[in-house]
Amino acid sequence: MSLRSAASVLGLPLSLALLLGGPVQADTRCPAELRVGVLDYELAPLLLGQDKSAPPVGRLIDWIHQAVARSGCKPRMNLQRLPISRGRDLLFRGEIDIWGVAFPGAELIAGSSLPMQDGAPDPQLGFYLSSYSLYIEAGSQQISWDGLTLRGPDDMRVGVAPVPALRALLAERNWMAENGLDTQNVLNKLVSGRSAVAILPDMVMATQTSEVQSRVRRLSPPVLTSWYYSPISKDLFARHPAFVRTFWLEMCRAGRAEQRNKTPCRE
Repeated sequence: MSLRSAASVLGLPLSLALLLGGPVQADTRCPAELRVGVLDYELAPLLLGQDKSAPPVGRLIDWIHQAVARSGCKPRMNLQRLPISRGRDLLFRGEIDIWGVAFPGAELIAGSSLPMQDGAPDPQLGFYLSSYSLYIEAGSQQISWDGLTLRGPDDMRVGVAPVPALRALLAERNWMAENGLDTQNVLNKLVSGRSAVAILPDMVMATQTSEVQSRVRRLSPPVLTSWYYSPISKDLFARHPAFVRTFWLEMCRAGRAEQRNKTPCRE
């Protein structure tokens, strides 16, 4: 029986019935606000622009808005660019709700919510397949990589951005790290000759100018290939699990459509 019908049977004005009964089927599935953090450096084509104070733009931002809209929710959206370490810390503390793009390392699995399957991030809900490769100076003959062993000078350091999954990879392989502030900083060191080898995202390198591309050489195969995910704060997932699952699904659909990846997203 509807609230209007119940009011009629009881002889109550509808306005009084509303006061007594409260909101009719209030949609608790939707968050009122979403605080979204994204990287403060360019990760083309997902995030564009070098100005860290400018509003974030790029395909990632478009997909986030699209995924939220397709969830049927209309929360207030607050997007901000953050250094990667600070962004993750804020996510773990529940001070932001979504960290826009990340490889799913052990730290993220423990401190946030991700779409999981059989105890690991679900490969059928990652939204963008990305690879990272070793890059060297174009004329270098001292450094080689066969997919198992990186050979070079004894004092060789590998440039790496502050991405936990990448730094974990260096630690596993006992490679000495040349830590960079971000991806652009790592690339700048390589191009300027301050670093002999660096791990860089292939999608970013593909967008570089012909001048930059002529000064570096990619070593095959990639050192890491994985899906990107959007980690969610544990608090948001606990309060709005249906919204979060829909958000992950729509992010997956948007990213795979962009890459023309025919692997279906898990519904």
